[in-house]
Amino acid sequence: MATVKRISGDYNIQTYDASGTIDGNVGITTHTVTITGNLTVTGTQTTVNSTDTNIQDRLIVLNDGESGAGVTGNLSGLEVDRGSSTNARLVYVESTDKWSIDQGDGSLLAIATSVGGGVGIGNVVEDLTPQLGGDLDVNSQSIISASNGNIVIAPNGTGILHVDGSAVRLQNEGSDPTGQSGYTTVYAKAAGSGGTGLYAVSGTTTADELVSKSKAIVYGIIF
Repeated sequence: MATVKRISGDYNIQTYDASGTIDGNVGITTHTVTITGNLTVTGTQTTVNSTDTNIQDRLIVLNDGESGAGVTGNLSGLEVDRGSSTNARLVYVESTDKWSIDQGDGSLLAIATSVGGGVGIGNVVEDLTPQLGGDLDVNSQSIISASNGNIVIAPNGTGILHVDGSAVRLQNEGSDPTGQSGYTTVYAKAAGSGGTGLYAVSGTTTADELVSKSKAIVYGIIF
């Protein structure tokens, strides 16, 4: 049978002393409690023992009521209890002005880092161990180096560099590049007597043009 209790003014339920509790034995035991209006809880700790917690708010405010310029306790965020393992955390670190993540080893790694101080990694150089999770699409852009630096593609161990499904196009050089000891330099420039325009320098020797099949036949007849 439903019971309605109407109270005029405030209605207080108190225990006799500060250490007393209101629990299922002397308090409220029911399937559902519905509060129509605002709920204000004062104290130092709020514990919710529920399997699923649904919150309709789109924005949850942490460290509410901060009076200082920034987070007084330096950290504010979420922490995951991992039992006997070190807890994992996702926190904002006031001292660094960055969101940081602790993956369960006790150390905080910044999530938002960039040279200009913006959100996210501003340059690949900021990731000291970059790895691809899929194919690299250069999106019609070029891979270039600065300050006349070399671009090195170095397969590990016995790995081999493959160029699959496409021709290799070399832009003509304006002059012969300098060879390097221990390397064979292959490049293109205007075709000479060899008829290919493809040149090679073995080590630091003089450049020589690769001869085309037609030129080789002519040379074979003449010489």
